[in-house]
Amino acid sequence: MSGLILVSHNQCQRSTLTAIYDGILSRQGGLWISWDGKSSVIPDDAPRPCAVQQTGQYETVTFPMTQGELNEGYRHYIHKGLWPVFHQRPDMARFSASGFQAYKSLNKAFARAICENITPDDVIWIQDYHLLGCAAFLREEGLTQPVGFFLHQPFPAGRIFETIPEWRWLTESLLCCDLIGFQTVQDMNNFIVWLEGEFRTERLESHCFRVHGRIIRVGVFPVGIDLDDVQALRESNSCAFMEMQCRDSLPENRVLSGGHLDESSGLPYRISTLEVLLRRHDCYQKNITLLQLASPAAGHEHDASAVGQALEARCGEFNGVHGAMNWYPVNYLTQAYSREEQAGIYRASRVALVTPLMAGMSLMAKMYVALQDPNNPGVLILSQFAGAAEQLEGAITVNPYDPDGMASAVHTALQMPLRERRNLHARLMNILHIHNSHAWAGSFLRMLINVPDEPASLPPPTVFPRLSSSRARY
Repeated sequence: MSGLILVSHNQCQRSTLTAIYDGILSRQGGLWISWDGKSSVIPDDAPRPCAVQQTGQYETVTFPMTQGELNEGYRHYIHKGLWPVFHQRPDMARFSASGFQAYKSLNKAFARAICENITPDDVIWIQDYHLLGCAAFLREEGLTQPVGFFLHQPFPAGRIFETIPEWRWLTESLLCCDLIGFQTVQDMNNFIVWLEGEFRTERLESHCFRVHGRIIRVGVFPVGIDLDDVQALRESNSCAFMEMQCRDSLPENRVLSGGHLDESSGLPYRISTLEVLLRRHDCYQKNITLLQLASPAAGHEHDASAVGQALEARCGEFNGVHGAMNWYPVNYLTQAYSREEQAGIYRASRVALVTPLMAGMSLMAKMYVALQDPNNPGVLILSQFAGAAEQLEGAITVNPYDPDGMASAVHTALQMPLRERRNLHARLMNILHIHNSHAWAGSFLRMLINVPDEPASLPPPTVFPRLSSSRARY
């Protein structure tokens, strides 16, 4: 029997992803290792301070970054360098030698925390591109336990990954993992084609390779949401109050727009979409509003402010041209709403525009669907380049670069008969139930520890492989 060590870059913020990890570990047990969201002065020869806490069925180990790791590694190398590359925009990437050294340092800190807390039979599950270098340091320390890595971002097509100056080092570390998971088939195929083109690989099975003497498995594991978490949000007083406030104070046709505040979000195209809609259909004059969620916390610190200011100026100009004394077509909301308040906004919105130019998991789309009233649900409009588009049959799929096409989709969604909306919502909810967060974790961990999967004719089970929650360390 083995235990689970889940490793993520942060757990201090309340987010959908944090709720997913909490739900998995609350059912599974184990250990959650992450950054505590703070920075500290840590001498080179001093041990890094760690806080250990029991949280229900699992333990957490958190620790601070150094100021250099936070500024150079996290904010610069990850957000200004890796992020644009993974989102097919290498022209925007900015790398530096100091940033890479800080990135290595923070990965080494995570590896050290794992080594200090691991038990002989643990399995290690590392999350996302913040920690691409972690596996290499674990193997250098002699750890032989199964290591899985899940990439939350899209994997770029062609040779774009090689625009990262240190791509060879990052790849060597990634190939120290036993299992590499992706959000979509396209992402996995991009990786396989690139890997076979750059390295001598022996394909043992369709998703199993020998590279540099190590056997590597790859797989597709679309991230699901925790429906128990959704139910708790829906039943909260804050959700009910915010939903009522939106319905009472805003026009009938409420269109939700949100997402990450960065260049890949496609937010300006959504403003253009509303402009096309108002030009084509007089019925929406004074009877529609785009609820643009734009909290600075929704973006990377270095560019969220600039992106937000540009978007705010665009919305202000649009309202000045198209609005009236008692009506603004765009409500630009910079307030940091709680998850419960956001849930109320989601429930009150008749349409959700989740149309990033490129995105990984697209959890906002799934949360919007799950929070709807099944008796009178809203309609999801989803970018064809969003990670969830491959999975969410029942959404209206659009090209996020095409405001005319998106305007037609919004009009279709707002005019859709109730029966059709219910049918689409029911199809989407069936997918969310089958492929929830526990099914995601279960399928990944089964492949990681080589437990046979269920027959293809059956939906993926939501039970986990048997992993011990005992934390008797070395």
